[in-house]
Amino acid sequence: MAAAAVRSARALDSLRPIPNDRLEIRHDPLKGRGVFASAPIAAGSVIEAAPVIVVSAKDCPLLDQTILHDYYFHWDSDPDGGPGGEGRGAVPLGLVALCNHSRRPRARVRRNAVQGTLDLVALAPIAAGDEVTIDYNCPLWFAAED
Repeated sequence: MAAAAVRSARALDSLRPIPNDRLEIRHDPLKGRGVFASAPIAAGSVIEAAPVIVVSAKDCPLLDQTILHDYYFHWDSDPDGGPGGEGRGAVPLGLVALCNHSRRPRARVRRNAVQGTLDLVALAPIAAGDEVTIDYNCPLWFAAED
């Protein structure tokens, strides 16, 4: 086995979730369910490292016909992990899937191929009580609230 493959396999075997005691799911009257900070989060912090299920490019059109269309991210060609596009998809198994869109996001999603995660990273300080939002970086299928 190649050295890079061995390192990648070890990384996936030793993945430890980041505790989510800084996050909570709440209802926003305009956007519905969303992710909110329950404690302050510093700019640049990895808020969550969500493990993913990678979906083949041929199966992504099937996901597009389900409710999962709204929750999965592009895995291959979009370096920011945005939804849609060509290639494989990634269904996150974490709170990042519940982050609402904003044109002025407080966080971004970073694909971490080595760990097999989508990392939610704070773009600026996030105060307790603030919603953790991301820019979906794709054509929206809903009317944006901000």
